[in-house]
Amino acid sequence: MRRKTGALPGQTCHQAIYDQDSPCIFCKIAELSMASDPGSAGTVFEHFNDRDECWYQLNETLVDWFDGRRVKHSIAVNIGALKDAQNELSEAYALLALKSVELEKASITDALTGLFNRRRLDDAFAHELDRAQRYGLPVSIIITDVDHFKSVNDTYGHHVGDLVLQLIAERLRHGVRAVDTVGRWGGEEFLVICPDTDQEGARALAEKLRASIGQTDFPTLGSATSSFGIAQYRDGESFKDVVARADTALYRAKIGGRNRVEG
Repeated sequence: MRRKTGALPGQTCHQAIYDQDSPCIFCKIAELSMASDPGSAGTVFEHFNDRDECWYQLNETLVDWFDGRRVKHSIAVNIGALKDAQNELSEAYALLALKSVELEKASITDALTGLFNRRRLDDAFAHELDRAQRYGLPVSIIITDVDHFKSVNDTYGHHVGDLVLQLIAERLRHGVRAVDTVGRWGGEEFLVICPDTDQEGARALAEKLRASIGQTDFPTLGSATSSFGIAQYRDGESFKDVVARADTALYRAKIGGRNRVEG
């Protein structure tokens, strides 16, 4: 805005104040003139002035001047500081929302493998169990345990053991279906929740995962295998009950020679 004082006969506001040849794009004169009682009509709006690069809040009305003319009366308040504060607050809210998302993700994610953690698996099974009971659909779980994992850590060190877990997690992540939920159950154990899947369907998926792990080239170690236990949910069981049966099947796979699927 340009600051001008005194009488400016023959000049419009866009000429006197803004040094423009045509009305401003934000001009409210036409809008105010169309009111049923222009003298009592008013409008308040915000405008960024390119000339001084400041934000203003404008309160504009039409008033009857002493010489009989109807003129626009404007009060412009510099609200630059308010806008800066609003922008800072918006940025703070956005950062807080991002942190909240990150914290929520961290609370359900295993830090080493990037898979879901046990808490998220508990919630996922509760959801799938509710769905299975409502629609009469099967739901199964797969538990897998890395064979001879303790000797891997003892022989090559925990950094190699961690790499083995990360690579197996990757094979599981890419090997399961989009509807499945896979996570780290604890230690060297992983668990897969398989909705709409009966015992044989879980067995087929477990065999596919077992083969994928067996074909993986593990740095330093060379090769590694995993044993699998499967169980289909039975009416009246809790998640703990299903896991216990899958664990029993996993134990049979271990004592039966490892690198196999039981259940």
